Amino acid sequence: MLRFYGLRVLKDYLGHIILIGLPLALLTINTYISVENGAVQEEAALYIGLVYIFMFQVFGAAYTFEGMEHDFYKPFKNRLFAAPIRPTKFILANLFFSTLVSFLQSLVILSYVVIVFGVRIPNWGLILVVFLFSVMFAQLLAAVLIIFLKKANKAQAAITLYAIGGTMLSGLFFQLPENSLTEILEKYSTPIAWAFTSSNAWIEGNFEQGIQFLGMLVGITILAGLFLIKLTKRVV
Repeated sequence: MLRFYGLRVLKDYLGHIILIGLPLALLTINTYISVENGAVQEEAALYIGLVYIFMFQVFGAAYTFEGMEHDFYKPFKNRLFAAPIRPTKFILANLFFSTLVSFLQSLVILSYVVIVFGVRIPNWGLILVVFLFSVMFAQLLAAVLIIFLKKANKAQAAITLYAIGGTMLSGLFFQLPENSLTEILEKYSTPIAWAFTSSNAWIEGNFEQGIQFLGMLVGITILAGLFLIKLTKRVV
């Protein structure tokens, strides 16, 4: 079973090209656009890199909802339910490999920022923890959506709205007008904002804020997991 799910995710070559190649291309273009005095600014490269990492982590949720649609809402489900294995184990295997691959894709993007643009990242171990929980939440959200919507294209539309809306509300793509409301939105609006705020806090050495927003991210990931456990009764 593990071999099956591992190979299924790894063989999604088009998905890897989109979820690694596209953010790297956009990162490179936007970083060189932000060049000042003929030199790439490390701070700008890291900022843009984090934006695309968290945004494409959400798009990487396609691994989960497309896999679950195939397993539970396509003819394949008849073979799956005939297997002498509890169906929940198939969900867990799907989530495990989807999370692992999406996390590794985030590492590739971060490594690109470090190697190509010479960015030095303080407290990078803590930032990787943020990456991990951000990926886990995205994959759990995808699992919840596919159970509710039962169609991968509908789940994709919902995930896309969340990714775009989350980055816009967080002020990651363009600067929001400065006022008390936008300050709250930039930090608290969505889990994308929490992950970005926590990462920036670790980079700046603000451990109190880093722990606060990482704690929020861990909390909502646990809640999403518990909610998914309850929802699995609909498919198993």
